[in-house]
Amino acid sequence: MLSRWCHERKKEWPFGKWVFEEDYHITLQFLGDCSHGQLESIVSALEAVAGKERPFTLTIRGIGTFGRLEQPRILWAGVAGDLERLRHLQQQVTTNLAPIGFPPEDRPYRPHITLARKYQKNDFITRQAGQMNPWETDESAWEAEEIVLYETRLGQQPMYHPISRFRFP
Repeated sequence: MLSRWCHERKKEWPFGKWVFEEDYHITLQFLGDCSHGQLESIVSALEAVAGKERPFTLTIRGIGTFGRLEQPRILWAGVAGDLERLRHLQQQVTTNLAPIGFPPEDRPYRPHITLARKYQKNDFITRQAGQMNPWETDESAWEAEEIVLYETRLGQQPMYHPISRFRFP
């Protein structure tokens, strides 16, 4: 559904890069480079966080952008549903990873799914995109049941490769 919607927009919205369907995700915390020792600690911390969670429902809701209104750097799909649980999960992840060397970001957490990057012209109609909500039904709902730790492999499709999965009990 999300992929189909993006495919239809590619013809009218010239973004430099559209995200590969298998790379859609909601980031809890970006880690960047980490050592082997840190990786072991990250896995332990995420196992502990996931062990205290239970599945919850999320949906896709609305479209938005980050960056300049007429030339956004990111096109995203919004997230709705049990956002309180999602924010709690994100807070637990950042709290547990801070002692390992990954402090939380200074900016507020804004859960979203990145769809495209780097709009190529100077005429993007943000208001039109922001008013769109192509997913009015429960068709977009899914159960968040796990945390996935990804490794980024630039230049590959998919770009994000799972290192570990941490299922909620």
